[in-house]
Amino acid sequence: MGHMSAEVLDSRLNARLPRRVKEGLAGLARRRHVDESELARTLLDEGLRREKHPGIVFRNTPTGREAAIEGRRLYVWQVMETVWASDGDTAQAADYLGIRPDQVDTAVGYFADHRVEIEELIALNQEEARRGMDQAKRRKQVRRR
Repeated sequence: MGHMSAEVLDSRLNARLPRRVKEGLAGLARRRHVDESELARTLLDEGLRREKHPGIVFRNTPTGREAAIEGRRLYVWQVMETVWASDGDTAQAADYLGIRPDQVDTAVGYFADHRVEIEELIALNQEEARRGMDQAKRRKQVRRR
């Protein structure tokens, strides 16, 4: 499910759940069109990540689940690109994004622990931007025939 599911499944966990939790999991899995076990793994992983990185939430996107800043429409990959464009200046990045410096630090901390995942999202975004620019260029050329 998304960007966090590429790991090898090499451990088992057997847990008893209240019926309401099992039914809630089953219903959510049906709505998301995913396997219950896969959804349970995703939710457990995200819960652990949120405990380690307070202020990070996970949102569904067309490309899967992505780490974002709680209460904002900003993804960690967007914050990191802004930090790099600001030459590592957290205050400058925060000012540009309209968020607090501690929220930028939260994204940086998440990136430090999940670098490969976030770099993949950055690469996807850059590729999408290139495709968009190429498409705009082709359309402009066609109009000038």
